[in-house]
Amino acid sequence: LSRAAPRGPGMAGPMPADDMPPPDHNSAQTVVGIAELIGMDLIKEPKLLWIAEQASRSPMPPHWCELTNEDGETVYYHEKTKAVQKTHPLILRYKEIYYKARSYQKKLEAGEISIDLERPEQKLMAIIAEVMGRASKGLPPATPDTVEGLAKLVNVNSTQEFFLFRCVKQTLEAYVEKKLDLHSFVRDLKDPVDFLRSIRKKQNQVDVIRKPTSIIMCQECEKKAAVVKCEQCKDYFCQDCFNGTHATGKRRAHITSDVEQLVCAAYEDRVATCQCVQCGLFYSDEGFLYVHAFDAARPDLRNHLKRVINGLVCLECEHYNASVLCEDCVDLFCTECFIKLHRKGKRRQHVHLTIDNTGQIFRGGFLVPPEEAQVLTDRARSTVETGPWVPFRDDRLNVFWYNLTEKTRVEQSPIDPQTGVPAAVALDPS
Repeated sequence: LSRAAPRGPGMAGPMPADDMPPPDHNSAQTVVGIAELIGMDLIKEPKLLWIAEQASRSPMPPHWCELTNEDGETVYYHEKTKAVQKTHPLILRYKEIYYKARSYQKKLEAGEISIDLERPEQKLMAIIAEVMGRASKGLPPATPDTVEGLAKLVNVNSTQEFFLFRCVKQTLEAYVEKKLDLHSFVRDLKDPVDFLRSIRKKQNQVDVIRKPTSIIMCQECEKKAAVVKCEQCKDYFCQDCFNGTHATGKRRAHITSDVEQLVCAAYEDRVATCQCVQCGLFYSDEGFLYVHAFDAARPDLRNHLKRVINGLVCLECEHYNASVLCEDCVDLFCTECFIKLHRKGKRRQHVHLTIDNTGQIFRGGFLVPPEEAQVLTDRARSTVETGPWVPFRDDRLNVFWYNLTEKTRVEQSPIDPQTGVPAAVALDPS
C-alpha cells in the first residue's frame, strides 16, 4: 500500500494546483457526487441535501488515512484498529445521519412522532433539517418556529428574554452564512447564553441608575415636576408650591437645593429623551409625537425635527454611544462593534454612515439631509426599542414582525407605545 494524496469523499481525483477552489468552496458536482454515494434521491429528497454539503466540508476523521493498493485502488486505513475499507469513512458516517433524518422525516409526516415528546437531540435534528433545507433553496434560514425551537433548547424564555432571543436568531443566521456545523449549535451557545444573561442583569442595573426613567413630582400638588428640595422638610416641591408653603414663619429660612430633571414639555411626569431642533424644547418621544403630529391648528409642526439627547446607544454592546449607522443593516454601532461585525463576508460591502457628537449623520463626509437622517435614526432606534417585536423575512423576502409575547405576526412595523416610532419607518433587516 502507498499513501495517496488526500481527497474529499466525493472527489474523483486530485485537482491541479491552479484549479484548486477556496477551502470553503463546495462545487455542485462534489456535493451531488457525495449525495449519490450516500444513497440520496436528489429529486425526491432535496431537503436532505444539506447532509451532503456538510460531508463535503468535513475533514478526514481522526486516525484515518487514504492509501492506494497494488491494484491502484483507493482504500482507507485506520491506524489504530488496522481496518482497511474501500468506502470513505465520512460516507459511512453521513449515510447513518441520512438514514436517521429520512426515517425521522417519514415518521413526522405520518404523525407517528409528537413534537412535545421529542428528545433534545431529535428536536435539534429536525430544526437543522428545516434550516439547511431552506438555505439550500435560497430562502431566509431563520423563521419564528425554528428560532423558538432553538431558544427552548438553550433554555431561553422567549416571552421575557427578548435580547437573548435576538442573540439566538443572529447566531443562527451567522452559522448558516459562515457554513458552520449546526450540530454543535446548542453546545456552543450554552455557556455564552448563561454569561449574557448574568451580564444583562448587571447592565440593566447600571442603566437604571445612569438613566432616570421617572420624574420626581411635587409632593404638595402631585401635578407638576419638582424643581427644588427643601433640606429641612426633606420634601420635593414645584416652585409655586414651595413659595406657597414657605412664605411665612420659620419655613422662610429653610434652605433648598435644585432638582435637576430633564422634563418633557408636554407631559410633566415623563423624562425628556429628545429635543425639537426648531422649537428648542425637550420632549419624551410620545410627547414629541403628540405635539408635532396631532396639532391640527399647527400643521407646520409636523416638519420639525427631533434630536435624540444623551446619544444613540450601540445596538451590539448596548453600552457605548453609537458612532456608525449601517445603511444596509439599519443598525447603530460603536466603531469597535461595527469593525468586528463587518470585517468578513457580505457585510464588508455594507455602506456605513458616521454620527458625530451632536447626532448629525454624514455619508461620505457630506451631511445627510435632516429629513432623511430623521428617518434613518428612527429606523435604527426601533431595532432596540420595540420590545417583543422581532423582524423576520418570509419566503418572498418580505419583512414581517413577530411578537414574542403574543406569538403573532404583522406585516408592518408596529408602533412602540414607549417610543412612538411610527409604522412608516419599519425596519428592513439585511
